[in-house]
Amino acid sequence: MTIKDTIRLLYHRHLKAWSIRRKGYRRYDKVNLCSGSILLSGYWNIDLFPGADFMADLEKSLLPFPDNSMSVVVCISSINYFSRERGSAIIKDVRRILKPGGIARFASQDLQLIARKYLERDRDFFFEKLPDGQDRYPGATFGDKFNAWFYGYQTSQGKHCRYFYDYESLEVLFREAGFKVVEQRVYMDSRLPDIEKIDNRPEQMFFLEAVK
Repeated sequence: MTIKDTIRLLYHRHLKAWSIRRKGYRRYDKVNLCSGSILLSGYWNIDLFPGADFMADLEKSLLPFPDNSMSVVVCISSINYFSRERGSAIIKDVRRILKPGGIARFASQDLQLIARKYLERDRDFFFEKLPDGQDRYPGATFGDKFNAWFYGYQTSQGKHCRYFYDYESLEVLFREAGFKVVEQRVYMDSRLPDIEKIDNRPEQMFFLEAVK
């Protein structure tokens, strides 16, 4: 990174932090990263979704918070929308903003689980219907539906899946980022007292919790 790029990055981060501080009455130290439409009370909800507290494209910029300023960062069903390289950069930045002892909880669609269901030809899973009669998972065949986990599920902002993790592959990124504790957790099992409003879709995801 050149000096010019570094100055631009610091300016961009300062500008975003200033815009957040203008909200004044909100003094949160928790972040709901890539929130989509699931807005958590007591958290900064960050996403490209128009209803978010702060709109940010993490493909182009990182988090607008000072070092060691947040106690919790959660990211549910979102890290798979970035390349592995970009995912690694985001996780390192999550560690940067967490206070010592701060907690990061991530959940992602599970490559191992989905691959097992594919090999077992689990029709009940892949061909599940929504209440309106539409397929829950797109595609005409098992192969089409399996591929959608790797490349599909486009969001209203034009993002789509970029990298498909199992627990082990995501754990590596957290350990490389320098987290001192990284462990797999099950649905609703957490150090976070408000976990019931965070976790979802245990039938397709794994849960990772890390401590700075």
